[in-house]
Amino acid sequence: MTAAPAAGPGRMPWHDRLAWIALPLSVLAFVLWPGLDLALTRRVYDSKLGFLWRDEAVVQALYLGVPWTARALILGALLLWLYARFKPGSVRPLWQHTAALAVAAGLLGPGLVVEGVLKPFWQRPRPVQVLEFGGTHAYEPPFHHCADCNTHHSFVSGHAAAGFALLTLGLASGPRGRRRWLAAGLLAGTVTGAGRILQGGHFLSDIVYAFYAVWLSAQLVMWLDRQRARAAA
Repeated sequence: MTAAPAAGPGRMPWHDRLAWIALPLSVLAFVLWPGLDLALTRRVYDSKLGFLWRDEAVVQALYLGVPWTARALILGALLLWLYARFKPGSVRPLWQHTAALAVAAGLLGPGLVVEGVLKPFWQRPRPVQVLEFGGTHAYEPPFHHCADCNTHHSFVSGHAAAGFALLTLGLASGPRGRRRWLAAGLLAGTVTGAGRILQGGHFLSDIVYAFYAVWLSAQLVMWLDRQRARAAA
């Protein structure tokens, strides 16, 4: 199993630098403008008709299909890794390495961090559940823990995280390969997240931090993999 090429000190790829820079800036934006989520959601909501595009075929297809596609991706990667372990030499080392890192990052990010920690802990009401959009609960800003919202799990978006998980297929590649899969994951997660906003299922901040839950988990997996490779060397 070959390790991904390390960037080395001072050689972090520009796309990783950009993501790190954007993280505190996004936090600052939502802290300074806590109504940003509401302002965007109002543009897709009508007081008489509700969320205007919630029943569109494409929106429904994304809602139903993306989670199963992500599960199939992780399962397929796991089966490929197991096959390679039981039949050495049957799978290219890069593919085996890609499968291992994709499984680890997929289980950690969309699995443990999103579904196991963030959603149950924050218990943020969804747009359809808040007063501004016909619900019964007060709006909660993105970083505010709602202790009384036992059945609300908006922060962060599991569907968007499933789309962003596509970026994990580039973790064993060099900077160019990671950049391509990052772009693919960003596209998939953004489109899926937009569908959830149109449905009234999530706010913009739920989508933004779903990306960071996946991306930061992937960064941790890559770092641990590099430490393993260095120790083995």
